[in-house]
Amino acid sequence: MNPARSRSTPRVTVVIPTYNRADYLSDAIHSALNQTLDDLEVVVVDDGSTDATAELVSAIADQRVRYLRQPHRGISAAMNAGMRLARGEYIARLDSDDLWLPGMLAALVGVLDAQPEFGVAYGKGQAMDSDGHALAHTQGMAGRFPGESLRSLVYDDCTCNVALVARRECFDRAGFYDEALVANEDWDMWLRVARYYRFCFVDKVFVRIRWHDRNFTGPSSPHFAQVLNARTAPLDKLFSDPDLPPAVRAMKSAAYTNVYLFRGLRWLQKRGFKRAGREFALALRTSEQPLTTGIRIAWFSLAVPVLTQTVSGRRAVGALAGLRQRRRVPREGGRSAE
Repeated sequence: MNPARSRSTPRVTVVIPTYNRADYLSDAIHSALNQTLDDLEVVVVDDGSTDATAELVSAIADQRVRYLRQPHRGISAAMNAGMRLARGEYIARLDSDDLWLPGMLAALVGVLDAQPEFGVAYGKGQAMDSDGHALAHTQGMAGRFPGESLRSLVYDDCTCNVALVARRECFDRAGFYDEALVANEDWDMWLRVARYYRFCFVDKVFVRIRWHDRNFTGPSSPHFAQVLNARTAPLDKLFSDPDLPPAVRAMKSAAYTNVYLFRGLRWLQKRGFKRAGREFALALRTSEQPLTTGIRIAWFSLAVPVLTQTVSGRRAVGALAGLRQRRRVPREGGRSAE
């Protein structure tokens, strides 16, 4: 196929929200354009960048690339703007500092084409450093409860949101991203989608996820505490629904316990021991299995301060921070990762 052709109805719309990522954006865009499934459009939503983003995008001579600039409003608003422009049968998100491997869309779209009972297909992402060197950490795994996507997502955000393709109809039914959320907008979205559609996991790495000094919730980020505190917001929304299925409502204790443990571990990584202690105390009060939770807390409290003294140890703790890959380190941009 001719990569410069223009189609009114591409199979896939790739939405790339970006904010001051001109140093990485070109590589991200080309990783989408170089997919083996090339029947796509790339919608770059510039969320008020002050760098050379506009000039960089305009220099890409491929008619599949569309550019939209808006005032700086955050990741959810940027994603919503891109989705309103989307013409594809499928929609996928690529963050502007990450890279897709060439076969991602072909594999995940192929799964959805072959299995209409699924609304979403996702795989794994592997972390890399700012220079593109692979790290051990991966995100994305099979749901804890086979065949029960909503329960799996309530227990643990098992997806990798940049290694994921969803049918357009998922968003038609679940709605747009919640622009009121400070962070975790992707977990909120997939919790809503899972009320109506099943998710399919493909056990393969499709994305390189870049960790760098400008990560939105990195240890030195001024947003670190704000984003961690907002981690419960998707659960607050979900469990406020009086029509939630009983089997899902019964998971409330486990879901919040996992969030508090996650937040405590992140504070331990930052050596914020008092804040970690408060989170662990919340986990113990919430847990229906306080002994098991106490053992997990004891391990974190004893092992993490020792491990974080070395580079290899910090990487190991980083892998543990997800509590079954709950979420990769969010990144800078707007109110959440872009």
